[in-house]
Parts: sequence; C-alpha cells; structure tokens
Amino acid sequence: MIEQCILDQIQPVVLVGGQSKRFGRDKLIEPINGTPMAAIPINTLRQVFGPRVAIVGQCDQQVTSLADRVIHDPYPGLGPVGGLCAALEYSKSDVFVCAGDLVAIDEQTIRTIIAASFETPDALAYLAMSDRLQPTIGLYRADCVSHFKNAVETRKLKLGMVLSQESVFRVPVDSGTIVNINRPDDL
Repeated sequence: MIEQCILDQIQPVVLVGGQSKRFGRDKLIEPINGTPMAAIPINTLRQVFGPRVAIVGQCDQQVTSLADRVIHDPYPGLGPVGGLCAALEYSKSDVFVCAGDLVAIDEQTIRTIIAASFETPDALAYLAMSDRLQPTIGLYRADCVSHFKNAVETRKLKLGMVLSQESVFRVPVDSGTIVNINRPDDL
C-alpha cells in the first residue's frame, strides 16, 4: 500500500486540451454510461489521490466542472507537451498524468505505476507500457520541467521525444486498462 503522504506529493492531472478531430466532435463530453468521457480518468485518479484532480487544456465547461482544479495552460495548441509543461510548472512537484479519453483506466494501473517509481527512483518518468509506450499515462518527476520547457521553446512537441529513453522507466500494465478513444467506432 502506498502511503498517503507520498500520494500527497504528487499532483494528479488529466489532459483535456485535444481537438477530437478524428472523433468529429468533442469526445471528452461524449456520454459513457451516462457521464462525460473525461469523468472516467478524473474519478479514477480521485480513487487514488483524493479530491484534488486537476485538468489542463482548453475544454468544454462540462469537463471543467468535473475537475477539482483547473491549471491554466499558457501553451494552448502545443498538445500533451504543452499541457504537461503547464502542469509541472504549476505544481512544482511530481505529476501523475492521464489522457482525458481513457475509458478503462483503473486504480490498480495507477498504483502499479506509482509503485514502480520506488523500484527505480532515478528515472525521470514512469510510463505505462503495453504493446507500446503510453506517454500520457504515468508519473513525471518534478525534475522533468526543464526538459518540457525546452521542448516547448524549441517546438519539439512529440511527447515521446522530450525525455531520453534511458530516463524513462517502462511499467508493464494490462493493455485493457489503457484504451483510449479516437473515433466513434472505438466506443
């Protein structure tokens, strides 16, 4: 069991700034079992961290009302790199991030990733790994902020390229829990 004092040092964040182009409409407000899609990662993070989940990115008011706090995004349009940079700058602490379109994320997956940070404490990020690396599901250390600032300044906006591969710890997780939705047919 992860002690609450450790969890209190991590800012849980949901990235909500995407444009849903492939979905054709705002997917984060798409109802899943009667609630907006973005409620799933927000509520799952609450199960682990309590009622202090932040969102970052421009989004519909329905999504904003789901969060416990909103982090201003000074980097609109710069994708997950900009959102993570904003979250790291705001919190000045480690950040656990989930994409807003994760419809099957569960508490165990989040706890598994956090637990991995104790096994290899010198990594900068601990990211979900299934058949491929999932950079929008994981724990980013506060020390990542300079890497993200540099990526924003130089417009190197591919999330998987911000940190060196050696500084990322890959955490094996159940691929069924990290499903994200890109098109209506994915539902």
